Amino acid sequence: MVFSSEGQAIKYHLRTPVITRRMLVWASALSVVAIVNIVGYLLVREYRNTEDDAARSALNIVQLISRDIRNTISIYDSALNSLVSLVQSQALASLSPQTQQPLLFDRAAEAPSNAGFFVLDADGKVIAGSRPVEPLLNNARQQSWFKVHLKGQNEGIFISRPLPASDAPNDWSLVLSRRITTPDGRFGGVAVALMKMSYFQNLFRGLDLGPTGNISLVSSEGIMLIQYPATTMFYTGQDLGHTPIFLRFLTERHGSFTAVSGIYHLQRLYNFAQVSELPLLVVVALSTEHIFSNWRHTALLIGSATLLLCLGLLWLTWLLVRELRLRQRAEGELAALAATDPLTGLANRRMLDKTLDLEWRRAQRTGAPLSLIMIDIDHFKPFNDAYGHQAGDEALRQVARVIKANVRRPADLVARYGGEEFAVVLTETDAAGTRLLAEKIRAAVEQMEPVDPTTKKLTVSLGACTRYAKPGDDREELLSTADKALYQAKKRGRNRVMDINETGLNALKPKNET
Repeated sequence: MVFSSEGQAIKYHLRTPVITRRMLVWASALSVVAIVNIVGYLLVREYRNTEDDAARSALNIVQLISRDIRNTISIYDSALNSLVSLVQSQALASLSPQTQQPLLFDRAAEAPSNAGFFVLDADGKVIAGSRPVEPLLNNARQQSWFKVHLKGQNEGIFISRPLPASDAPNDWSLVLSRRITTPDGRFGGVAVALMKMSYFQNLFRGLDLGPTGNISLVSSEGIMLIQYPATTMFYTGQDLGHTPIFLRFLTERHGSFTAVSGIYHLQRLYNFAQVSELPLLVVVALSTEHIFSNWRHTALLIGSATLLLCLGLLWLTWLLVRELRLRQRAEGELAALAATDPLTGLANRRMLDKTLDLEWRRAQRTGAPLSLIMIDIDHFKPFNDAYGHQAGDEALRQVARVIKANVRRPADLVARYGGEEFAVVLTETDAAGTRLLAEKIRAAVEQMEPVDPTTKKLTVSLGACTRYAKPGDDREELLSTADKALYQAKKRGRNRVMDINETGLNALKPKNET
């Protein structure tokens, strides 16, 4: 049976385990959040580092390729400059064609992968060459690279679009050319070098860029010169200047960014740079799927381990909280048993003493009245001897239930004082209210049905006391005064209420007493 003051004491006694459980749950939850945040931060940082490392490596490749292309074009340009200077100087005019040939093209051999150096006059006719005339020089006057020099639009080296060198499908060349100007400033022809596109294939070959990575060389006009590894999606001579990604290459000229390829339909990391001042762009594209494959594997392992760790921590916390709850429940039951009279289910003498001490000190602080009612079953010993202990125990239980039924405030306490005596502690109740409650209890017991048809009806005597406790007062005075009032009730005929307070001894006679 749970009663108010006992329940308050038990709650007070078990408040610490409840706080401990809550702190444990919060600590576990915060630990899980901290672990997830730390692991998430580390994984994000590792992701950024992986991306930066890939971009740095790709840009290094771009720079190395750009340097090699720049150096190679410089060799071609130097040879063309030498050829133009010799033609313009007329120093070899007095020599025979057989003697002029090796002198004009002395530096042509230094240019790698060249298909020949040639001198064309103002009409586009080849007048000298280091090799037999290539078919792509036929009808040179109609070629765009020749027209550029004819119109005087380019004073430096000009790099043409890729041109087919023969009928073979993969035989392409670039025309590198310089204008020849006569001493009087007129157009005198063009010095031409043919560069095989196979040079770039050899330059790119052997670089590991992943399953879908590639290197592209693009002109500043957006014309694809070559891509390695070769694919059917891109081909030499293809115009890519209208695509968004290549427009960004042409606009920014150098940098790195991630975008979804409209052709491969994959997210790729693009790294690109212009080759010095030349109208060429080197682009290295890497698949992010390949770049982050190791990171994803690591993230999966670490994420799984973290998830298992967090779940394990939460599970252990749940087990510990469950054990604490069971322990708290067991302690609560033990506390209730320690504070409960096993026969009647009321508070026992130990609980009564605790409650009296607690309420007495509270009354001293607040100045509120504190009342105590002592109750004794009339002639219980003869009743017990006459009808047996079982009937006596049942009588005690019935009286306890009646008293409990009439004391309904949560802050009040009903206790078994000992033997056939009971006690009721009433907080913040004055003398008048105490007398009325005591009389109510007396009348209710008197109206009880007999324990057994063979037994007689029971009555009780009650002694009440109300005190306004002051600092220094002893609570035992309240107990002894209520006991004296009970003695007076029994002395004056039993089945009545006696009240002792500051005004003295008062008696409430039963209604049936004349």
